[in-house]
Amino acid sequence: MRRLPAVGLWLFASAALAQTPNPMDSISKLPAYRPSHDTLPLLTVARIAKYAPAQRREWTSYLQRSHDRYTRDTAAMGRELRAAKRAAMTRAPYTHDFSVKPYMTAAWFAADSARRLAENILSFQAPNGGWSKHVDFADHPRRVGESYFAEDTTWNWISTIDNDATTEQIHFLDRADRARRDERYERSVARAIDYLLASQYPNGCLPQVYPLEGSYHDAATFNDDATVNVLRVFREVAAGEFPYVASAQRRRAAEAETRGLDCILASQVRVHDTLTAWGQQHDPLTLAPTSARSYELTSLTALESASIVDFLMSIPSPTPRVVRAVYAATDWLASAPRLNGYTYVNYVLARHDGAAPLWGRLYEIGTNRVIMANRNGVTLDDWNGLTDRRSGYGWYTTKPAATLAAFESWSRSHPRTR
Repeated sequence: MRRLPAVGLWLFASAALAQTPNPMDSISKLPAYRPSHDTLPLLTVARIAKYAPAQRREWTSYLQRSHDRYTRDTAAMGRELRAAKRAAMTRAPYTHDFSVKPYMTAAWFAADSARRLAENILSFQAPNGGWSKHVDFADHPRRVGESYFAEDTTWNWISTIDNDATTEQIHFLDRADRARRDERYERSVARAIDYLLASQYPNGCLPQVYPLEGSYHDAATFNDDATVNVLRVFREVAAGEFPYVASAQRRRAAEAETRGLDCILASQVRVHDTLTAWGQQHDPLTLAPTSARSYELTSLTALESASIVDFLMSIPSPTPRVVRAVYAATDWLASAPRLNGYTYVNYVLARHDGAAPLWGRLYEIGTNRVIMANRNGVTLDDWNGLTDRRSGYGWYTTKPAATLAAFESWSRSHPRTR
C-alpha cells in the first residue's frame, strides 16, 4: 500500500491527539487547533529559518498576527456563549455552496428578497472580517451562540476562501449596495477586503483558511480557484470598482495583486527543465506542489491550471514572464492525456460517442498519468477503482478546452517569447 504523503503524518504530536482519525480524511473533522508558531506543520519556525531566511522577520510577524487574530475571534465567541449561559456553539444552517447566481439581476437585487439575504450575510460575517463556507444564508440570520460554520460545532474554517467563500459575499454585498445603497454593506465589504489582505503570505501566496488552522489548510491554495478568486477581487478593488473603498486600501490591493501574481509565477512546476502547470496546493515556503486531503494527491491539476491561465491571459499588459507562463501551461494542457468518447455528469463516467474530451483533474508529475484515490490515499489510474470517493469529487473536467480556445485568440496578440 502506498504510504500517505509526509504532509499528512505530523499534524499534532501530543499523545491526546495521537488517537484522533487521520486529519487528512475529509470525513473526519480536524483536531482542535491550538495556535503556536511551533505547531504549524508547514510553517514552523525551523522551516521558515531553513526555507525563507531572508523573510524570517516577515513570516514571524505574520504568524504572530494570525495567532492574535485567532485569540480575539475565539474570545469573542467565548464572551457570547458566556453571556447566553451556553457551553458550546450550535451549527449554522448548511447548504452546498453560495455564490452570486445568474438569476440575481439588478432588478432582483433591488427587491426585498435580496435585502433579507444581505442582512443574513452581514450577520454571519466573522469578527475577522471573512466568512466560512457551506452556510445557508437564506435560512435565518445568525443567532446568539451559533457558529459561523455549518458542518460541526468546533472552531473550523472560520474564515476561508475555499468554495468561493468570502470573495462571493463581497460581490453579493457590493451588488446589493449598487441596487440600494447601505453603508453597512460598504463597511462589511471593506472589512472583508482587509481580511483578504491580512491573510496573504509574505511571498504573495494565500492559505485556504485564515487565521491559520494547520494541516493542508496552510498550503498555498489554488484548489477550487481560491487564489485566483482573491486576486480578481484585489484587481477590482485597485481599479476602483468598489468606489466606497478608501484610496489606501486600493493601493494595498494593487500591491497584493502584484505579489499574488509573483506567487503564481514562482509556483509553476518545472519538470526536467520544462515549465508545466500548477498543483492544487503548494508548500507555502518551498512552493513545491503538495497534497491536501488523503485523496488529493501531490500532482499537477488540469482544472485549476486552466483557471490560472485564464487569469494570466486577463492581465492587460502581460510581462514576458507572464507570457512565457501562459505558453508553458497551455503546452502542457494541450499535451496532457485526455479521455475521448465519454461524458462525466453528476460524478458518473459514461460512454458517449462524440462527447467532448475529458481531462483528468490530477496528473502524476513526471509521467502525466491521470491519477485519483479513495480516502485511503492509494494512487489509482482507473476510475472504476474508486469506491468511497467516486461521488462528491470531480475527477474529470472539460474546462481546459475553453481555456485553449481562448488562448488561440490571445496568442495572436501575444507571441511566444524566448
